[in-house]
Amino acid sequence: MPLLRRLLASALVVVAASALCVCAALASARPLVAKSHHPRLAIVHRALAPVANLAPGDSARRTLDLRYRGSGRFATVVLRVKGLAHSPLGSGSTGLRLKIERCSRAWKRNSRTRAYACQGKRLAVLGTVAIRDRQRLKLRHLSPRAGRTDHLLLTLGLPAQAGNTLEHQLAKLVYAFTGS
Repeated sequence: MPLLRRLLASALVVVAASALCVCAALASARPLVAKSHHPRLAIVHRALAPVANLAPGDSARRTLDLRYRGSGRFATVVLRVKGLAHSPLGSGSTGLRLKIERCSRAWKRNSRTRAYACQGKRLAVLGTVAIRDRQRLKLRHLSPRAGRTDHLLLTLGLPAQAGNTLEHQLAKLVYAFTGS
C-alpha cells in the first residue's frame, strides 16, 4: 500500500506540474483573437488652461496636439463641444466663437507678445463658427494617418457685439474629438 500511495502521489505531482506548464505557456502566448489595428486618436494636452475675463471682442488661444495611432486612416475627424446647454455663452450670434488652425510644425509662442506663430505650413481646420452645445463640427485639412501629429491652435472668443450681458458668465467646455 505505501508503494501504491507513493506512485499516486508522484503521478499527482507530475499532472499538477504539467498543468502549471500549460497554464504558463497559455499566459505568455499571443491572444487567440487578433488585436484591432484601427487608427486611434490621442490628445496630448488632457486639460486646456482656463480662459478667464473674456470681454466682447477678445479672444484666447490654446494649443494641443492631435496624434494618430494604430494603422489605417480616418475618413473624417469631428469635434463636439459640450457644456453650453444652460449657459448664455452658447447663444447663437452673440455667444462664443471657435476657430481652429493647424501648423505643420509645433506652434511657437513669443514670450514678449504671448502670440503664437507657425513656422511651417498653416491651414484652417475650422473657420470661425458660433458654438452651441453638442454641435458636430467637421474638421478639415488634417493628416489623419497613423503615426502623424496635427499641431492645432484653438481660438475661443466673443464677438464685439456681445455686449455686457455675457459679463461674469461661466461655462465649462469639454472638447471631444472623434475619428471615423
